[in-house]
Amino acid sequence: MRRFLPCLLLLLVASQSLWAQRPAGSTSREQLLARLPNSPRRVRVLDSLSYALHDIVPDTARSYGEQAVALARRLNDQRGLMHSLATLGSCYAVLSDGAHALELYAESQALARRLNDTDGLVRAYANMAAVHHERADTASAGRHYRQALRLAGRPGVLPSTQLLLYGNLSSFYFFLDQFPKALRYTDQALALARRNGNRIHESIYLANLSTYHFGAKRYNQAEQLIRQALTITQEARQPRFEAGNLELWSLMQLERGRVPQAATLAREALRQARLGKNKERILDAYSLLAEVATHQNQYKEAYQWKERYVALNDSLNNGRRLSTLTALQSRYDSEDREQQIQLLTQQTELQKMRNQVLWGAIAALVLGLLGFGFLYWQLRRSRAALAANNVVLQETTAELRQMAASKDRLYAIVAHDLRGPVTSFVGVTELIGFYLKRKDEDGLQRLPALVRQSAQSLNNLLDNLLNWAVSQTGELAYRPEKLDVADLFAENQQLYQTTAEAKQITLEALHPPGLTLWADQNMTRTILRNLVGNALKFTPSGGTVQFSAAAMPESESVLLTVTDSGRGMPANLVAEVLSNSAVTTPSSPIGPRTGTGLGLLLCKAFVQRHGGTLDIRSVPGGGTSVLVELPLGVQ
Repeated sequence: MRRFLPCLLLLLVASQSLWAQRPAGSTSREQLLARLPNSPRRVRVLDSLSYALHDIVPDTARSYGEQAVALARRLNDQRGLMHSLATLGSCYAVLSDGAHALELYAESQALARRLNDTDGLVRAYANMAAVHHERADTASAGRHYRQALRLAGRPGVLPSTQLLLYGNLSSFYFFLDQFPKALRYTDQALALARRNGNRIHESIYLANLSTYHFGAKRYNQAEQLIRQALTITQEARQPRFEAGNLELWSLMQLERGRVPQAATLAREALRQARLGKNKERILDAYSLLAEVATHQNQYKEAYQWKERYVALNDSLNNGRRLSTLTALQSRYDSEDREQQIQLLTQQTELQKMRNQVLWGAIAALVLGLLGFGFLYWQLRRSRAALAANNVVLQETTAELRQMAASKDRLYAIVAHDLRGPVTSFVGVTELIGFYLKRKDEDGLQRLPALVRQSAQSLNNLLDNLLNWAVSQTGELAYRPEKLDVADLFAENQQLYQTTAEAKQITLEALHPPGLTLWADQNMTRTILRNLVGNALKFTPSGGTVQFSAAAMPESESVLLTVTDSGRGMPANLVAEVLSNSAVTTPSSPIGPRTGTGLGLLLCKAFVQRHGGTLDIRSVPGGGTSVLVELPLGVQ
């Protein structure tokens, strides 16, 4: 069953959009958009383009959605604004910005309630529940689904909205292993799809039922259902869904030991995925073919399929990261523009107050002494208000300068940290030419290790950059749990063992048995990965990197220490590194030292999120120790 759960979760994606490539009608709508004036109809066309593209090219869809929302607000088109906000929320959900998606859905829900639009309310509740489900907040998801169910049977709720709700509920209860409820909502969704002639949704629910029956070892019933689903997708000429059903059937055959049949189905699934130009399905087909080849003892072929899988997976992950960073940058720019508008508004108000003072002075000249007394009192009020506005303006200016300095420091750190991996790639290209001229095969065989090391450095930098960007928005989830120090150290030692052996560096892990932390698992892994990675960079060949842990009962904490036998740092450099302003570090006998600014900033931010401390102790020529104090695990 480990490979069948994704097919159940496919329902959540399919309920949003049924196309793997750019929809056929999008081009005609884009041409129509160029001719339309600013009107409610233009809002609807922008919204339909955003909806059609939101899970295919989310950046383009987000742009259309922002235009639709802005135009609807300008035209005071309340119903168009309700639909546009919901669609824009779906764009941000695809871009992994769940917090902003929930804000947009909540505004759409408020408009639906004001307009007495029951369909809009049900869709808003279902969309918010789906985001909470994606964020693993099942309590909030269940609450929103119950509110949607309470309204789903009322007049005015469209069948497509009911289909979205029942399909999402099916996935939700399968996720919670509450199979009776999951099957009930799957049956309701299946009946609704058949009643409305929605063949693609019918095939999806049949495939989900097939997955469930196969897990219950009712193989004949499972195979009958997947055959029905496959027939529907073949008749509908939908390569994406046909590929998914073929992959599911291939997995079933593989689980039952029918390897030749599984291989045939897997290759047909790959052909259909390529025909539909769906990279996610192609990725699944590569993984499936690698597993089939392994069962056939064709390890060379399995390795080749796995290499294709890794290459395509890296490409897709990089694309998702870039889209997420682009969305974050867009939100940052929007907030910056809003602050500028607020400053201009304050200046306008200040000018209005000055005009009032001027009119008061004219009145004072006409009215004489009485007017002069009134003017004096008015001037005192104006000065007090002006002073208060100046204080607010100075505080706002200081915040803007601090934000700009933080952005500039982050750019400098990224530019510096990128230089090392990029320079390594350039050096590798020069070495390839050199070894080819000399026909040095031994030299060429050493190059993949260099490329892999540079790629790993670049990948770590991108992970750090993404974590830093998310942490700065305040949306990074903090979920502390009980963590075993021995497991964390073993994972970290396994991660860097190859790098350490390549540099002839000894890794040592020291910790008392049974020691635990109360911390967020992802943040703690990132802290240890960055600290050990930096220690390996700065340790010469033949040196030692030691990471140890010790309980501190008096402060109810655990002290984690990472020590290297490198060159060390003088006290002034340690202070500079801890000041959050360090971007570069000095060179060392083991070669140029790559930047540690971003990784260390991220470590400090995560440690502070736990309420812990980070300190550096170093002696020139005596190595460096980084000490991190985190909460002790509950016994």
